[in-house]
This record gives sequence, C-alpha cells and structure tokens, in this order.
Amino acid sequence: MNKIQTFLISLIMIFVMISCDKLERPVLPKDYPVDQVVTPTTPLRFFLSFDSTSADDAQINIRFKDSISNYPCFFPDPSIGVMPGVNGSAVKGSSSALLQYVNANDFSKSTSFTISFWLNASLDQKDHVNADGILCLPSTSNFWSNFVIFADHESSTSDSMQLKFVFANGTGNNWDFAGYTGDKRWPGMYDGKWHHVAFTYDAPSLTGTLYRDGVQFDKKTNETIVFDGNATGFLVGGFQEMVGIVDSWSNNGWMSGWPGGIDQVRLYNTAMAASDIQSLYNNKQ
Repeated sequence: MNKIQTFLISLIMIFVMISCDKLERPVLPKDYPVDQVVTPTTPLRFFLSFDSTSADDAQINIRFKDSISNYPCFFPDPSIGVMPGVNGSAVKGSSSALLQYVNANDFSKSTSFTISFWLNASLDQKDHVNADGILCLPSTSNFWSNFVIFADHESSTSDSMQLKFVFANGTGNNWDFAGYTGDKRWPGMYDGKWHHVAFTYDAPSLTGTLYRDGVQFDKKTNETIVFDGNATGFLVGGFQEMVGIVDSWSNNGWMSGWPGGIDQVRLYNTAMAASDIQSLYNNKQ
C-alpha cells in the first residue's frame, strides 16, 4: 500500500468517526405507544371501535387505537385484518396473533366495572382443540390475569360456545363465571352473526351479571372480584402468555388466538344497569 492510499484510508476513517459522533438519537414516530396512563372524565375508560375515521387512520395500528387516549396498539401481525363490523369496521382475528396495547388507561383501578364487546364467528372457525383468547387484562403475578375471557375447546359440532370468564379475586381467581359447559353453553355463538356480550360487576353488592344480546344470561351474588394491582397492558384476541407475561406461549400449547371478529370493545368503571346494556345492544355499540 503506497502513501497516497494510506492517506486516503486515514481520511475516510476520520470522516466516519466524526460522522458517528454527530449521530443523534432518532425521534420516535408520533404514533409509537408509550407507557402513559390517561384518566378519562367519564365512566367509559377504554374504547376500541376499530374504525377508520381519517386518512392517517388507514395505518392499521392507528386504526385500532383507543378512542379515548388515541394511543395506537403495537403493530399487529399481518394475519390480523379488518372486516365489516356490527357498527363500521371490526378487527378480524387470528389463531396465531393478537392485538397488544400499552394499557387500558386507568381501567385496572376500577372496583365496580362493565366489560362490553361484540363477537362474530362461523361454525368452521370453532376450535375443537385449543382455547381461544378473546379479551385479557394481564397481570405480572397471576397466570390467569386480572381477567381473561375465552372460548374453551370442545368436541361438540353445534354452534354453541363454552364462553368462560375468569377474574382475579385479590388472593387467587374467581372461576364462578366459567362453568358454561354442557347444556349451559352459550347458544348460537358460531352462527356467523354478531352477538353482544356484556359483564357487569357491582362491588358494593358483590354481584356479577352476564348479558347476551342485551338479555341477562346469568347473575351471581357473593362474588369477590378484585384486580390485583399488577396490571400491565391490554390484549384483544388472545391470552397474556401469548406475549410472554408470567409464562410463554410455547409452554401453553392449548392456547390460541380468536379467529373471528371482535368489535366495539368498551370498558367502564361502573356497573351499568340492565337498561344501559340493552341500549348498547339496540344501538350496536
């Protein structure tokens, strides 16, 4: 190597070093989720409509944003899509993926609460092998989350569903709203139509009430439901183990994502009256 070549190489190395020194930390895009809790001003604490209302919302993680905080979800797997909803558009789920949010605003601080959403699945989407996660408020200390709602597997080929609800009860888990098997299965849930599901919990009276399509499906008293204070994020269409919270998906092969549609996910910090649930159903909210 001659002196000229050595000199040129030295100049290049000096230029590279100077350029590296001037590199600045890249600015995160404005729609990047951050761990920030929003305190809403009405009982509705978290709301996913899955609708596109502007050109910017065409980006799918922004289209699936929480309508209260405007925080998007993390970029979903390409197997997650969009379908016609009960009102506007809806998320089309995947057996191998889910939607993940930084949080559900301050919903995890609720004592009394309401969970409301719509489901759509056809009979050929019924999972006879795995449990399919629908909604989950994760916990870093509880395998079964603060709450998880899922369709359990079953051999039946009817359009009924073993729809199960598991809640934290402060020291363990409340499984009292998970026994919908046999002749207690939810009828007609795999008929390819939209169905409204709602659960209300009134802490002072220790009462939990389930609704299907605006009508009371079950009601139980002397129920203790207490979120454990270790909530992290919010999931739509899967279990917390699918994103590595408490345990891993690979260790729990009996779990899958929800392959059908989910729409109008609403979380309130109050136990809504039966008339309010009926109104949500009638107005397709």
